[in-house]
Amino acid sequence: MMPNTPQISSPPLSIRAIVTGMILGSILVLCNLYMGLRIGWSINMSVLASLLGFIAWKGIGATIPCRAWSPREANIQQTAASAAGGTLSAGLVSAIPAYMILSESEFDYWPMVIWMISISLLGICVASAIRPAMLHNERLRFPAGIATAEVINDMFSGARIARHKTLALLSAMAVTIAHRIFIPVSYKIPLGFSIPGQGAVAGSSISAKNLGFIIDPSYMLLAFGAIIGTKSALSLFAGALIAWLGLGPYIVGQGWEQAGPADGHWFSYLIDWLVWPGVAMMLASAVTTTAISLFKSQKKARITLMWGWQEYLLLSVLTPILIGLQVYLFDISWFAAMLAVPLAFIFAIVAAQVVGETGIPPIGALGKLSQLSFSVISPGNLTTNLMTANVASGAAGQATDLLNDFKAGQLLGTNPRHQMFAQAMGILVGCVTSAGVFMLLIPNPAEQLMTEQWPAPGVAAWTAIAQALTQGLEAIPQSARYAMFIGIVVATLNELMLLVVKPKWHPYLPSMSAMGLAFVLPAQVSIMLCIGALLAWVLRQLAPRWSKRFLIALAAGCIAGESIAGVLGSLLFMIKP
Repeated sequence: MMPNTPQISSPPLSIRAIVTGMILGSILVLCNLYMGLRIGWSINMSVLASLLGFIAWKGIGATIPCRAWSPREANIQQTAASAAGGTLSAGLVSAIPAYMILSESEFDYWPMVIWMISISLLGICVASAIRPAMLHNERLRFPAGIATAEVINDMFSGARIARHKTLALLSAMAVTIAHRIFIPVSYKIPLGFSIPGQGAVAGSSISAKNLGFIIDPSYMLLAFGAIIGTKSALSLFAGALIAWLGLGPYIVGQGWEQAGPADGHWFSYLIDWLVWPGVAMMLASAVTTTAISLFKSQKKARITLMWGWQEYLLLSVLTPILIGLQVYLFDISWFAAMLAVPLAFIFAIVAAQVVGETGIPPIGALGKLSQLSFSVISPGNLTTNLMTANVASGAAGQATDLLNDFKAGQLLGTNPRHQMFAQAMGILVGCVTSAGVFMLLIPNPAEQLMTEQWPAPGVAAWTAIAQALTQGLEAIPQSARYAMFIGIVVATLNELMLLVVKPKWHPYLPSMSAMGLAFVLPAQVSIMLCIGALLAWVLRQLAPRWSKRFLIALAAGCIAGESIAGVLGSLLFMIKP
């Protein structure tokens, strides 16, 4: 049970709560944008936003007379901030760049913003409709929402732990930002091994640096590894070994891909082949786990939609806008455009089941599944495959974010209508900010993305799936088709094992989506994520109480610090004369 929330007389839906959330959200969305382009993952910003908002208003309250900051205001503020941070699910690090690359088209700023806002607002509509059924299902705990409510309650309990958590977070942010500013050079250390070249590169050697087996000290990667846990991190490392140490030299030796410079990194040379088995593993894992989730949910419960007039009004406005945008911007058929909206509801229900049980939003998996769905609805049409799938999976992503906030609000006694308004305000500022920064950072997606600097695995996956589903097998190198088949079989069997083995053995089965992701990430990223997860595991064994209290706060501070510094540093480098 949650401790009782102090009853504060201040109104939860205050202007300052909304404005604070919007300001923090416009900053935190940069963190997710940076991580999305670097490692293909993002984090729920609720806990970080709660701590930062609390720190800000404690400081303001100590300097000027003002009403005390309340737990429900903190809930409203973090709802707006996390909504802004979650706007990337509307396609900014996946479908939108993939569309720009494959269609060789421009996407102007304001149409992009309106597109993202419309998709995200549909997510609010979906979340509100399924909220009662989801939150009253005892099987669905929504651990991220519970964690947010616990953090907010801790902050207002007056305990020393709350002060220490905020100090840990701020210290981690300060150290990380200072390191990026004053020591901007990243000291990358290649591992000391090489592999004799075979076939096309016989007589030469392939170094660890060529394959990306490098120690790349990064606060963000170490911290993110601490958050994702050992199962995902070890799966990433295993995938990196298979892809870059096993298949990489073999691909070059067979002459399927060209070797890069002797002293350089061969990521951009090998990724064109490795992306296919990697995406095949992720897609097979997504389809199988989604089918299992649907099968289980059909056995355990039925989902009932519960709407008020506000939801009907919002949907009646959004539906024609989204259909019109698809037809006008991308020349998508009316039939396919109309199907995107009901599919968003279906995918949101599936995503909510997964998030409610595990706390992990399966947005990447749903993106792949939605592409597969629209390849059946409108075969051979690349733009339809990308952008209608963008609507369905993007709305589902925003819906799962709001459902976590609804859970926190349920525990704190916050009015869900107030949270919906805060979510909408966060969406507006998040889309405006993230689209603008993306266009400044990545003016030429075709040349800048899927490179060592910006691997953008989400873009790589959406691009590869769209090509395969619309252009057929001709888009895939013949040698890669066999690897794809093996990846599909292995990933499917691994997920089906969850139905066979006892639950106590489930943590020991590898994550096939993480292994597939390692095929489209530079090897050094997977290595550092694994090191971070192992260090966190050791800390949890040696100091379990300390780790439970402070590890996530320290990790969140490191992620926020390096992400913000990385984005600002990249922008300053671009505008520097």
